[in-house]
Amino acid sequence: MKIFKNIIGLLLTLGILFSGYVGYFYVMKKPVPFFGRKITGAYYSIATGTTQNPLQWNVDEAKVFNREINNIPSNLLMADPFLHQKDGKWYAFFEIMSEKHADIGVAVEENGTWKYLGIALDEKVHLSYPFIFEKDGITYMIPETKRHSQVRLYTTNNFPFDWKVAKVLIKDKRLVDATYLEKDGVSYLFATDDMYLRLYVSDSLHGEFTEHPMSPVRSGNYTRSAGRIFEEDKKMIRFAQDHFGGYGRAVYGFSIDSISKEYYEESELENNPILKNQGETWAKNGMHHIDIHKLPDGTYKAIFDGYGFGTEEITFSFSNNF
Repeated sequence: MKIFKNIIGLLLTLGILFSGYVGYFYVMKKPVPFFGRKITGAYYSIATGTTQNPLQWNVDEAKVFNREINNIPSNLLMADPFLHQKDGKWYAFFEIMSEKHADIGVAVEENGTWKYLGIALDEKVHLSYPFIFEKDGITYMIPETKRHSQVRLYTTNNFPFDWKVAKVLIKDKRLVDATYLEKDGVSYLFATDDMYLRLYVSDSLHGEFTEHPMSPVRSGNYTRSAGRIFEEDKKMIRFAQDHFGGYGRAVYGFSIDSISKEYYEESELENNPILKNQGETWAKNGMHHIDIHKLPDGTYKAIFDGYGFGTEEITFSFSNNF
């Protein structure tokens, strides 16, 4: 009993706080996790919402993708969603698990309800993070193809299906969650290599991408992209996953203060996190992705994912902080 009390006293002396699923101690008034949690048995789902402020979202009011009417098994992972508007309709592209690996699924919004259309891209390897965008009237996709050891640019003549490789942007690199940005006529690619955020630069989307002279531009946490870079009023916000204490805990925002062929600088937003776990909801264990679009009426529409459905088993480890 005395040993037990001594241990408790030591923990209190160190200022350790057990909060939710993570253990913390404090350094310079900032929480630093000393162990993280690993969750098995739960699964990701996706949802859409609208707001007046693009950096404030009420996840409780989000419209969660209805699996029942779309005949999608309840325990099937759906994550990394991106929105794309085509011919007056909103489409959602997202990672969806199959029996062997993840593919890219697609759904269309009709009368306020999402209708699952099927698999948009299926390859022999795991696919995720279908970054979709339009340039010069052509729709492109850059899904995660880490297991090909390439970053690939896809396009199609039969939207939203039949995607084909148009160009290999980066070769012989096992990068994840490549995120494209065009600024002042220069093309940039953010992509993550283990715990490093690397930045690549090219004179155009179809040019040769080389690593930026300041790359990697960040290491450790907040290095894995969490969605499209949000641009408004000359501001650019990079969204990143928070992995401290376990994978996919929250989404943080970083202002891109300066970017050029030679220089890069970013700073953390004050109102972080942008998204996080939400009580006993569909996102109770965490959120790790957001894609925001401004609507004609000045409001904002977003799609995001949450990790909370299912019967989870939580284990703790010193190695689960990333």
